[in-house]
Amino acid sequence: MVIPPEPAKLLVVDDNIVNRKVLSRSLEQQGHVVETAENGQEGLEKIRTQSFDLVLLDIEMPIMDGFQVLEACLNDVDLRQIPIIMTSAMDELDAVVKCVELGAEDYLTKPVNPILLRARVNASLEKKRLRDEQRKLFRTFATKEVAEELLRTGFSLGGKHVTASILFADIRSFTTIAE
Repeated sequence: MVIPPEPAKLLVVDDNIVNRKVLSRSLEQQGHVVETAENGQEGLEKIRTQSFDLVLLDIEMPIMDGFQVLEACLNDVDLRQIPIIMTSAMDELDAVVKCVELGAEDYLTKPVNPILLRARVNASLEKKRLRDEQRKLFRTFATKEVAEELLRTGFSLGGKHVTASILFADIRSFTTIAE
């Protein structure tokens, strides 16, 4: 038996009202809570002030395009963990490569196939859930700062070889002297 994914809070950022409504309806039919923004600047403001599990972001928009929003999110430590799926009518390999290089979770071409949308959204949400669990686990055993550093840089077991001298000293009758 397949367990349906829990509803997530999603943000759809697209300057075309028809695209926003089509994506929103499709995602709401999947049980998600959807908010919208009509340009990159408005989308970035919502991302900074609200909590989202996933963002669907158009590339070609006025004021601030999708590439600029993606870069701003990935340069902000607090926003970096939010998965972003880029959407665009551009089916050029260069655009897909640029999105992936900038750190997008995925890329969908418009018009978006509802079955593919469901699969990509669910996969991205599952990856985010696993990353969130990993972050929570690390914070259980380390401070927030150490946990974030480990998640950012990775870690390996084995340690380092260093040249060092160690002195063990014992002063006879130290307790008596200290008293």
